[in-house]
This record gives sequence, C-alpha cells and structure tokens, in this order.
Amino acid sequence: MKFSTLILVCLISFSSIAQQASEQSVEKNMKGNFVHTVLFWLNNPNNLTDRTTFENGVQTLLRECKFITSSHIGIPADTATRPVVDDSYTYCVVITFESKEAHDKYQIDPIHTKFVENNKQLWKKVQVYDSESL
Repeated sequence: MKFSTLILVCLISFSSIAQQASEQSVEKNMKGNFVHTVLFWLNNPNNLTDRTTFENGVQTLLRECKFITSSHIGIPADTATRPVVDDSYTYCVVITFESKEAHDKYQIDPIHTKFVENNKQLWKKVQVYDSESL
C-alpha cells in the first residue's frame, strides 16, 4: 500500500510540474494570433523633423486603433553584423491582432488610412510580413 501511495504522490507532483511548465510557456507568447510586421525606409532618415512626424503618426495610430491587441515600434538594434541581419530599414512596427478579421478591419479603419495618407510622403519603401499563430 505504501508503494502505491508513493507512486500516486510522484504522479501528482509530475503532473503539477508539467502544468506549471505549460503555463510558463504560454506567458511567453505574444498577445494576439495575427502578427503584422512592417518595415519602413524613410526618404530622409537623418531628418529629425521627418522622424518626429513619423513617430508621432505611428504612436497615434497604435494608441487610437481599437483593433490592435499589442504593438512595438523600434529602430534597428545595434547587434553584430551577420549575413542574415538586415538593418537597412529606418523603423520596424509590429502590431498584433486577435485574428485575421481584426487585421482586415484595421486595414480599412479611418485611423489607419489617415496615418498612411498623412505620412506616405515620408517613406521610399515599405515591406510587410504577416503571420498567423500555429
């Protein structure tokens, strides 16, 4: 009887550890099931006025659009130069959405279209990468 109790205690312990590990891995996931990554190359990346205008426009978009779950705006990181690293862009904007449908609504949202219309003269190239969670 004592041996079976020991086995039961071990099984419960292992189950608890596995559940905690599973919960920890979920916490590392991004919010949202659809990730919209946009790289921008500004026409005049050294122009402080252009950069400020762009940054303010993006921050307004990210703050006001109700379809966005989470977001990030950044510049190329100062990491080691390697053949696989492209740091030629000026800004990286990453936006997550709960679904593709939320992303599609974002694309036609007046807040997004206003951002594009008011800022498109600032960039010479935009590259988009969209992905959905597995």
